[in-house]
Amino acid sequence: LNPSTMLACCLLLPTAWNYPTAAQITAAQVGRLQLRARPQLMRAADEADAPATTPATQVVRRDLGAYVGLTSIVALVPAVDWAGLGPETSNVARLLYFSAVALGSVYLGVKRQDLGESSPISSRSAALAPLFASAVLGGLYAILKFTELDPGAVYRLAACLFALLATSDLLQPLLGLAVAGELFRPADDELGEEREAAVMNAGAAPAFAVSLAVVAAYLQGPLSTGGPLSLPAFAALNDSLGFGIVMTSLGVLALESFAAAAALLLGLFCYDAFFVFKSDVMLTVATQIEAPAKFLWAAVGAGADAGVRYPFSVLGLGDVVVPGAFVGLLRELDKEQGRAGGGSEEEAREASYFQVGLGAYAAGLLSTFAANYLTKSGQPALVYIVPSLLLSAVATAASRGELPSLLEFESPRAAAAKASRDAWREEKKREREEKRRT
Repeated sequence: LNPSTMLACCLLLPTAWNYPTAAQITAAQVGRLQLRARPQLMRAADEADAPATTPATQVVRRDLGAYVGLTSIVALVPAVDWAGLGPETSNVARLLYFSAVALGSVYLGVKRQDLGESSPISSRSAALAPLFASAVLGGLYAILKFTELDPGAVYRLAACLFALLATSDLLQPLLGLAVAGELFRPADDELGEEREAAVMNAGAAPAFAVSLAVVAAYLQGPLSTGGPLSLPAFAALNDSLGFGIVMTSLGVLALESFAAAAALLLGLFCYDAFFVFKSDVMLTVATQIEAPAKFLWAAVGAGADAGVRYPFSVLGLGDVVVPGAFVGLLRELDKEQGRAGGGSEEEAREASYFQVGLGAYAAGLLSTFAANYLTKSGQPALVYIVPSLLLSAVATAASRGELPSLLEFESPRAAAAKASRDAWREEKKREREEKRRT
C-alpha cells in the first residue's frame, strides 16, 4: 500500500492549523492542574459546555484487553519472519495485521478523546491542510530528486522525538497501573485524584525508559540501509512508535464541525489521488525517507531484493489518523444525541454513528486491499476510505431524518478547546499590558 506519508508529516510539524505538537502531548498529564490554576480558563470551558473528562487510568482500564492485545500485536507480529512460511501465508498475515492495527487504533484512539485534551481544526485549517502537505511533499521530492542532500535525517529525528513523547504518554497509565498493582481494578471504580496522580507518577519513568529504548533501537536502522536490524525487527520497532503517534493524535485531534471534516477529507482525497495516480512523488518520498510515519511489514523475499526495491509493505499513518478524526466527530454526535447512553430505547436499538463510521472505515480499507491485490500496485487508501466514510454518514443521517443535524453539527470538544485557548491568549495579553504599565 502506498502511504499518505506527508499527512503524518503534518502531524509531526507545529502548524498554523493547530495539529498537536510534542509540547501539547507532554503537557497532557498536567493539563487539568493548569486549568485549575487559571479560573478564567475553567470559566471559558464551562461557557463552551466542555464535555466531561475521564482519568487516563480509567480510559485504559475500561478497554484493558484491547490495549494489551493491540500493543502486543504491534510489537510482536511484524517481528516474525513470515517470509519463511511462504508468500501466500505472508500476504494473508499482512492484510490481517494492517486491518487489525488500523481498526483497533481508530477504535481505541477515538475513545481517548474522553481524556479531555483537544487541538481544534477549523474549516479554514482543514481546507489548507492538503495545500501545506502538497508543498512539503513537493519540496522533499525536489530535494531527493535534484540535489545530493538527505532530508530524511532531520525528518527521522523529528519523527522519533514526537514518537518518543507520544509512546511514553500512551504507556504511562498502563505501566503505572501495573507497577501500582491497580491493573485489574474494575473500570468503573475511580481511583481518586491523589491515587490517580500516584499511579501516573509510578508509570512515568518506566514508560519513558521503554519508549527511549525502542527509539534507540529503531535508529540503528535495518539491514537494507546498512544497519544491524533484520527487516522484521525493524518493522516491529517502527510500528510500535507509529502506534504511539496514532493513538495520541487521535486522542487530541478535534474537527470543529462536519463541514471542517468534509473539507479535510475531500481535500486529502484529491491530494492522495493526484500524487499516487498522476506522479511518482508519493512513492519516491515514502520509500526514500525512513521515519516512523507509517506502519511497515517486511515484504516476502525482501532480504534478496533489498538492494533493488523497497523491502516493506506500507500503510501510512495518515490513512489511520485522518479517517479516525472523522470517526471521532461521529462519536461526539452520538454523545450529543444520547446514543452513547441515556437515550431512548429506539435510539439505543439503532447503530450509533460511531459504529457506522467504524464499519465504513473497514469497508474502505478492505476496498484498498482488494484494489492493491488486483492491480499489483500501490493504492491511495484515502481514495477508497473517504467516499465510504462520507457516504455512509450522510446515508445514515438521511435514513433517520437527521441530515440537517449532521451537516450543521459542531464539536463541543473543539469549541471548549478554542474557548480555553482564546482565554489563555487574553490572559497573556493582560499580563503584557500590566507589565508595560509598571
